[in-house]
Amino acid sequence: MRRRTLTKQNAATDCQILRLHSAMADKLLAQPELVTQVLQTLEQRYQAGLLRHSGYIHWYSILDCINEPKLFRSALLDDSERMRKLRRRTVLVGILTEDERQAVLVPNL
Repeated sequence: MRRRTLTKQNAATDCQILRLHSAMADKLLAQPELVTQVLQTLEQRYQAGLLRHSGYIHWYSILDCINEPKLFRSALLDDSERMRKLRRRTVLVGILTEDERQAVLVPNL
């Protein structure tokens, strides 16, 4: 596996992505019916060859533990290089509205 060079910019981007995923985790736990759309995205990307089998299994296993909130959040927000890479190409698209996204990215003044 090729390792990504950790720069300040990469670290800042990963931090933003992590904050977005934390908000998405909260929303998915509050509205578990949204997992269906995430699973559809996962299947579409896998069938289109946009996701390797290992990534598919990893995402699927995370989504499969939605009924165990601590485990779900822990797996989704894991600080491993693998999870940082997977979050950069997340299957959790469309979970947050643009207003929700902006609220996470732009701190209240």
